[in-house]
Amino acid sequence: MQSTTTTAGPIPATPPRPDRPGFFARLDWGLLLLLAVAACLLFYNLGQRPFWQDEAETACLAKNVLKTGLPYAYDGVNVVSQEEEREFDKTGGYLWRWSPWIQIYLQAAGFAVGGFDTAAGRAPFALAALLSVFWTYRLVRRHFGDRSWALMAATLLTLCVPFLLIGRQARYYAPGTLIVLWTLDAFLSDWQHRWRPWLVTFFGMVLLFHANYLLFLSFAPTALAAAVLVYPERMAWRRLALLAGATLAVAVVPGIFLYRIGRQSGMFDVLLVPENMMLYFADLCMFCIPLPVSAALAWRWRGFVTRLARPSDPGERFVLFSAVLIVLSLLFLGIVPQRFFRYIAHLLPLCAILLAWCVRRLWGFSRVSAVLLFFLLAFTNWLAVYPMERLKIVNRPWQNDFRMLTSLNFPIKLFATELVCGYPDVNTAIIDFFKAHAKPGQTVLAEYGELPLMFYVDGLHILGGLQGPVPEGTVPDWVLRRRVVRVNRDRFLFGAREFTDAMDLSRDYERVPLAFPDETFGNRTDDPNHHYFIAVEAPQKELEVWRRKGVTP
Repeated sequence: MQSTTTTAGPIPATPPRPDRPGFFARLDWGLLLLLAVAACLLFYNLGQRPFWQDEAETACLAKNVLKTGLPYAYDGVNVVSQEEEREFDKTGGYLWRWSPWIQIYLQAAGFAVGGFDTAAGRAPFALAALLSVFWTYRLVRRHFGDRSWALMAATLLTLCVPFLLIGRQARYYAPGTLIVLWTLDAFLSDWQHRWRPWLVTFFGMVLLFHANYLLFLSFAPTALAAAVLVYPERMAWRRLALLAGATLAVAVVPGIFLYRIGRQSGMFDVLLVPENMMLYFADLCMFCIPLPVSAALAWRWRGFVTRLARPSDPGERFVLFSAVLIVLSLLFLGIVPQRFFRYIAHLLPLCAILLAWCVRRLWGFSRVSAVLLFFLLAFTNWLAVYPMERLKIVNRPWQNDFRMLTSLNFPIKLFATELVCGYPDVNTAIIDFFKAHAKPGQTVLAEYGELPLMFYVDGLHILGGLQGPVPEGTVPDWVLRRRVVRVNRDRFLFGAREFTDAMDLSRDYERVPLAFPDETFGNRTDDPNHHYFIAVEAPQKELEVWRRKGVTP
């Protein structure tokens, strides 16, 4: 692929759109078929696995929203907390202040329509993921007039298993991704002279902040920096200053007080920055943009790196903008203490657009090569995993299995297998056990997985998990010990493990047989490094449940 660059003179403020039909002027049957496939992959068996810990946090808060109108962390019996009760002030009525509220209200809307059902709680988020597929197509087709590129980008996103996993989860990931696409669509429009795209950008920034302020902080400044570097001629500084001021006044400043963002600043650890950056770029190569593609693009755009030579083609200019935005986002996220793949989920549509553009460009040189590249990108992870293995860059989790995304595989086949055949989720076993054996009013001390219990099993007093110290004098009727030993941010044992370590379980309790593998998370779909599609064979440590002697099941 030969690069054509220019440094003389600005490009037009709005790229030409030779093939821009009205939205309803002509049905694109290819797009409709693709959206039907995406809907099946996102909605089929949406409730087959119960909410895992983080999803259940949102679900418990959403349940309280339907009762009180606000996300309170206390329902009169149980407390929702994974940060040792830092998320609220007890004197303030347990109002949730740790994370933004959009995901909570979206899930509450799902419950209001479909009842307290797993699929209903996830449906608004799966819908946002489906709309993200559509908006990926729309962005490319509307602004660059290339139907083939648009369809390929939407197809690659539809078949991207990390995107499908995240899209089926009741958290902010899919809504945040959709808002990012809306904002970029508005940026490519004539916001310098028209108020409608400016307003879309403004409301997008406000919604993004209230979806997740870390997502806002990782996207807004890096998108601005990427725009300055790649689109300097589009910077209408007065309107941009107005946009920044309005966003700060309406969202950021009130949000700092509402969500008490300063309380989380103490988690910063400079020693984690190099490792975080390394792992983020490894995730990028493993699940988003294969290393050979990144290397080819880096060589193609070497003129931009050395002297800011920008491509003259509007489509390639946007792909370069996307690449710069991705790199800057990873550099920014490296300074955030906790590292999770979900923090870069909003970049997946940009990765799909970039990869589809590579296929489209290759088509002009060799159609056979282009078809082969598209097949490798859409249906395999060979191009992503194999080079990392050969270079010994992959930092796999110890529990890696050859049927996971961290090994050479056909990802969409693994995903379809899980959808059709199901998976023996550990939270399902825990929930079913306590539904069958525990009685209302009894106390359960769970070292982890207490939030799914709170949501799915009514009438139990549930303690432990990551809530903090267990109240003195507590005598639980049931004890759920977990395989993984968890420590808090100060590297001390969480209160539940410390409490159970001090108990004489063999004297006061009896072990209840529960022959089910004690997997750590269950449906932890926010990290493709850890998601299981097919059950792992024995031997595995079984769940450890203890019943207090004298308690009638």
